[in-house]
Amino acid sequence: MKPFLLMLFVSLSFSLMAQNYSSDNPAYIINAKAGERCLAEEKFDSCMIYLKNAFEIKQTSFLSTLRAAACGYSGRDREFYQTHLNKAIEINWSGTRQIFESYEEFQYLHDSKFEENLMIKWEAAANASGIDLNLMEEFDEISRTDQTQRQEMGPISEKYGWESPQMDSLWKLQNYSDSVNTERIVAIMDSIGYPGKSLVGGAHASTAFFVIQHADLEIQEKYVDMIKEAADQGELKWSSVAMLVDRINMRNSLPQIYGSQVSRDPDTDEHYFGEILNPEKIDSTRRSVGLGPLQDYGARWDIQWDPAKHRKKVAEMKKKKAAQDK
Repeated sequence: MKPFLLMLFVSLSFSLMAQNYSSDNPAYIINAKAGERCLAEEKFDSCMIYLKNAFEIKQTSFLSTLRAAACGYSGRDREFYQTHLNKAIEINWSGTRQIFESYEEFQYLHDSKFEENLMIKWEAAANASGIDLNLMEEFDEISRTDQTQRQEMGPISEKYGWESPQMDSLWKLQNYSDSVNTERIVAIMDSIGYPGKSLVGGAHASTAFFVIQHADLEIQEKYVDMIKEAADQGELKWSSVAMLVDRINMRNSLPQIYGSQVSRDPDTDEHYFGEILNPEKIDSTRRSVGLGPLQDYGARWDIQWDPAKHRKKVAEMKKKKAAQDK
């Protein structure tokens, strides 16, 4: 039986829904965007110039730095290429490999000397960090199966509807993956605690969290304190923990705290935020765990955030549910 409300969440790590920049300096953003555009247009000399200008302001983005390395390699500037590949690995070795393998813009470099060099540097950095490479490789697959069908649900629901046979088929596949992943992650957590950044790298710091986020309520409640403690120790971001706290609250018919959970009105297909404990102060609450303004988050579902309208919508949905339960 499908629930009355469909709970949704967004994966934070490497989201393709919006481009974020490591600096809000306008000159940095202009040059970083221009460098990205020139890489796509194969204007490699210009790409290097723009990204060099950006990095004179700030260089903490491993994505932009990897783009610079790609421009240097493709533009046959060996020194520029090597310098920025080394820097990308230094900034975030696990994230650098992940975006290289998953971002379409780098596909032309697959099976090249660039990839060979990147993997040598990646393995050296991984070994030096004490990361469990076998577990990290396993988490690659867990992460993939956790997200594969979920990434298809938006387009499929728009085309066929949330209650369609196509969505039922997707959910059956995803539920099976979730059960397998949950069993494995629970076994790991029972054995060694939360497998976070120090064990599987920054790119997979939240992989176990996402699996628990999709598990049954009993599992979520059992491991939430362990996950909170791991976040306090820097093993994953508190913004992830906030999502789990909100989901547990809502599954227990309690208001969410951080506004991370979006619900759907099945009668209108309209999305709205599930009940929020203190809607007037939600942005300061979100800011305390590293989350951005609720209006920006809600825009992804065409939600115009307004505390008064939120209270009205929640009251309306409670009334609908009460009538349905009679």
